[in-house]
Amino acid sequence: MSEATLERASNPFYSAKKFYHSHKKVIGKHFFVFSFLALPIFLFCIFYIYVNLESFVMAFKAVGTLSDGTVGEYWTLDNFKTIGQILSPNSDGVGILTEAIINTLLFNFVNICLLLPTTTIVTYFITKKIFGYRFFRATFYLPCIITSSALVALFKVALHDAGPLDVLFRDMGYVYPLSEEGTAILTILIYNFLFGIGGNLIVLGGAMRAVDPQMLEAGQIDGCNWFQEFIYIILPSIWPTISTILILSAAGFLGASGPILPFTRGEYGTMTLAYYTFSLVSGTSGQTDYYLASAIGLCMTAISFPLAMVVKKVVYGKNS
Repeated sequence: MSEATLERASNPFYSAKKFYHSHKKVIGKHFFVFSFLALPIFLFCIFYIYVNLESFVMAFKAVGTLSDGTVGEYWTLDNFKTIGQILSPNSDGVGILTEAIINTLLFNFVNICLLLPTTTIVTYFITKKIFGYRFFRATFYLPCIITSSALVALFKVALHDAGPLDVLFRDMGYVYPLSEEGTAILTILIYNFLFGIGGNLIVLGGAMRAVDPQMLEAGQIDGCNWFQEFIYIILPSIWPTISTILILSAAGFLGASGPILPFTRGEYGTMTLAYYTFSLVSGTSGQTDYYLASAIGLCMTAISFPLAMVVKKVVYGKNS
């Protein structure tokens, strides 16, 4: 081998050029795919990774007077002390953060323990094509199509004077349920339940329609009624879909909330964790504190992440 050949072989640019020519098709294919993913990856890095890292740092910072007399940021754990203070009882007997946690748990109870089973049963009967199933399918899914702000406005009109629901509440002794403690959060929970049935209708319906028809025919030959078919065939077959919904619900457990902003703005005992952090960032409650909001978000993540892992282990069992 000549000296020129040895020198050219040791040149990194020559090696790179040789590698490119020998893998030209593979490199071109990967570059084509990356050209479509470049922008989403860039946005993900900015709006998720950067934002969350910044929030993590802000949880341990505050703004105040520094040792040199200037105003600026400094490292502190005061945000977590503040969380302990707003957890403590106030003049009404419940701290604002405690109220938010209780209401968040109520929304989770409705979504997981009431709404998901109801949606599963409704989807099953629609899949069985009962009389009028097209009407019921359109009725339950219609709220998912209508803009949430318009849906809330229609619901509030129904509750106001001369509205169809106003008469019902007046007979129960309530003038306007969204302006009274206790009934306000109950009204929003009912709203979430009534208009949330269509949320998983398509996902669960697709899972049920994917069940092997031969299994259903075998069950009918063995004399299974609808209840036995639902319990012993449908539920086990769609369990992967239900388990995914449960895991996602666990991941957003402390972020569960209803349309608090358009309904009550957190007043009348309707504060939730999601709306409280939103109010701290937006200033809708008269207080703006990005650092406290970051600390609360960090605590929510510290609880939600292990919870999601536990739920994943439970629903997937040995396969997780």
